[in-house]
Amino acid sequence: MIEALYEIGKILPKVDFLEEFIENVGSKYKQVFKIIIDITNLDDIRYCGIGYEELDSSKKMKYFYKTGSSRGVDKTPTSKITDIHKTLNIKVKPVFSKFLEKNKRDLSDEDKDFLNKMQKMIDDNIEDIKNELIEFARNRDLLKSNNQLKEPSIVTFIFKKDDKDYYVGDMEVFRKPFQNNENSAYSSFYKKYNIESKSNDKYCYVCRRIADEVWGFVNTYNFYTVDKESYVAGGFNQGLAWRNYPVCPDCAKILERAKTYADKNLVFKFCGFNYYIIPQLVLSDDKLSKKILTKLEKYKSFSLEEGKASLIERVEEAIIRDLAKENNNVNFNFIFFEKSKKAFKILLFLQEIAPSRLKFLIEAKDKVDKKERKYEIFKELKTEKDTITFDFSFNFIRNFFSNNKTDGKFDKYFLSILNNIFINKKIYIQFLLERFMDKISIEFLNDNWIDPLVLQSYKILLYLEQIKILERRRGNMKNYGNDFEDFFQEHPLLDDETKRALFLEGVLAKKLLNIQYQERKAKPFKSRLNGLKIDEKVAKRLLPEMVNKLEEYEKNYYVELEKAIGEYLLKSDFSNYSVDELSYYFTLGLILADYFKVENENKN
Repeated sequence: MIEALYEIGKILPKVDFLEEFIENVGSKYKQVFKIIIDITNLDDIRYCGIGYEELDSSKKMKYFYKTGSSRGVDKTPTSKITDIHKTLNIKVKPVFSKFLEKNKRDLSDEDKDFLNKMQKMIDDNIEDIKNELIEFARNRDLLKSNNQLKEPSIVTFIFKKDDKDYYVGDMEVFRKPFQNNENSAYSSFYKKYNIESKSNDKYCYVCRRIADEVWGFVNTYNFYTVDKESYVAGGFNQGLAWRNYPVCPDCAKILERAKTYADKNLVFKFCGFNYYIIPQLVLSDDKLSKKILTKLEKYKSFSLEEGKASLIERVEEAIIRDLAKENNNVNFNFIFFEKSKKAFKILLFLQEIAPSRLKFLIEAKDKVDKKERKYEIFKELKTEKDTITFDFSFNFIRNFFSNNKTDGKFDKYFLSILNNIFINKKIYIQFLLERFMDKISIEFLNDNWIDPLVLQSYKILLYLEQIKILERRRGNMKNYGNDFEDFFQEHPLLDDETKRALFLEGVLAKKLLNIQYQERKAKPFKSRLNGLKIDEKVAKRLLPEMVNKLEEYEKNYYVELEKAIGEYLLKSDFSNYSVDELSYYFTLGLILADYFKVENENKN
């Protein structure tokens, strides 16, 4: 990944150092609270109150934000804020003295005097600033509770002089330390834990050259740390961290440039996860790199404009479909991640996925979705609010392996399935059916509509079978010559007597429930289905019970169906199957029963 980022960073146009160094606060930050200071008379600096504006992304260099320690002040007098007390105490109150302490070599005596006066003014007024900021937010309904803001925001300073307003970035005193010493601005890459880690005339891991200087704390995505002994080559001497991962200043800046670009243009959403698409060329080709990056920028721009989840999902599929058209001169890294101030956590790293693999996965989806079937089991289902379609989507898998209080936490299982799909690794059907039936049976017991869930789950199985990674028992069936062979020929997953017996029992159960509802406006036999937990004992009990009930209603139109179930049951071997597997095939029959009509049934 580092190599791929480096190649991206090399072809990006160089911009002014400060433009590159200063950070955008992020798209989720919508509002700016301003601590207004009058500096017209430097001998009498005064706090004037709280101001407010909506965040304007074009004012990046005015807000002049550069993150610092998560437990201390930021590198400039602008900070992100959610908890007013915490942020003002930790980040705002000491900001000027800390700025002076870190940058005194690059500041004039006049600058130092100004910062000392600013610090005294803050110390004298910090309680008023806190109280007025809370009151200001409360009066505008921006406060969630006590001192917590509803929305992520930033707090900065506005300096008034002779009736003119100056932002932090307008003040030379704050720009000067970074302008005068570019390497000093990147000091966190070689100075940390009150220790300096750098060396001269050493090999750079990134560019593979001997560099005049290398740094030891270059940590592009916070997944390389040296805060534990086992992470440091040669023992717990953090000053020698450059031996682990030596990076020259030029490469450190190129990586930082690439990171900024990737965060803005190469982050997408997939089934609720954030992920990067990082292209990696087999052979260096700047022209091809620029073409692919332009394509990804276009999709990023389009995805940001979409509001509905269904449209975002289309963008996700369109990206993969379009990348699949590239030739194998380029591979793609898909990096699913969680990011916080403290760490960048990689949840899944799909490394160097070739366009040919993406093409195979897309073509398999099209084959499954567009296959002509005599029995159109995947036709749209219309509801009062929406139309449900069953073209395969990774969101089908996510529906079963979600992450919420109701269903449970299944992120790691979903990502594991995704990994297996992309790298061509087997997935066991039993693992899937256990989760399918957990969710489906709960909906069934709550009298909810289970048809969409069952159809989605079946489409998942068909897709995995199409890409040849579904690990399952495979039968070798003879043709029984009954009325259901046409259906079974279209559905080769139902390839032995046990599966077919359970499937057809589900069909018969639905027929009986429909008749009961016609007769009694109720479905009392539903209680005999054991909450869709169908084992061998229940399966063998159900057939005679259903036949008896149909005879009682004098509506047993299903003799051929019952005969087929009996034939399959006689040849079934239940020892090969778990309860979840048996239950699933029964449930599939239950919701597809309407595709099996008989003449007398239609008349009635």
